[in-house]
Amino acid sequence: MALKGAETKAKVTEIILNMFPGSFIYEKDIRIPYKENGEDIQLKCSLTCAKVNVEPNGDIAIPGAIESNNEMINFSEEPKPIAQVSQEEKDNVRKLMETFGL
Repeated sequence: MALKGAETKAKVTEIILNMFPGSFIYEKDIRIPYKENGEDIQLKCSLTCAKVNVEPNGDIAIPGAIESNNEMINFSEEPKPIAQVSQEEKDNVRKLMETFGL
């Protein structure tokens, strides 16, 4: 018997790996490398399937006060391509950062 959510977990893992350059799988976690304050860090991302589905913000909702507008993600569709930043846009941001002393 296949594990609950295994197919979706594989698709989400692939999306995360494609979304973050340099990310990789280590043991059972997805590692996402990043630089924070000049220091190399790795975010660990573990995907598991919930035993019971809940509503968004269900932990703070007052019963009957909020109608759910819960839209499910359809992983059978191909993900939309991630926008690529042009060199001109990077240069503009760099100029703005220099102007504002960032």
